[in-house]
Amino acid sequence: MLKNDIEKSKRSLLVRNEIIDKLNKEFEIGFGISYNDLYGVKGGVVRRLKGYISSRELYERGYNDNDKEFNELFDKVKNFIEKLEFEDFKIEFNKINDLGWYEYKNWKNNGGFEGDFEEYKRYKIEKERCIILKIKWEVE
Repeated sequence: MLKNDIEKSKRSLLVRNEIIDKLNKEFEIGFGISYNDLYGVKGGVVRRLKGYISSRELYERGYNDNDKEFNELFDKVKNFIEKLEFEDFKIEFNKINDLGWYEYKNWKNNGGFEGDFEEYKRYKIEKERCIILKIKWEVE
């Protein structure tokens, strides 16, 4: 990695922290990170953070049973994050979207899901609580 790339990698951590701070101030929510990695893409690098958003208010009202309210909160947060501007960085925020065939087959074979793969994907996207924050930058 070139020195400039290392500096941008370090700055992406500061961007991550700033985003988390803004979410807490704007929506009074937390952003928990369970996985953090860097990977190369054509012409750039991505810091990918898998995690979840948590809201004390939703939790107290039955967070696990309230997919509609969670999805509404997610949409507000997504719109907020994707409007943020950070010099040299592009920000993406979404629900997890790497829904694999293996996970589907395993769940189906164990009696956890009865529909086909397309139904499974629709179900997971609607019910998914795991989110991905991507911080992208170009390599010079």
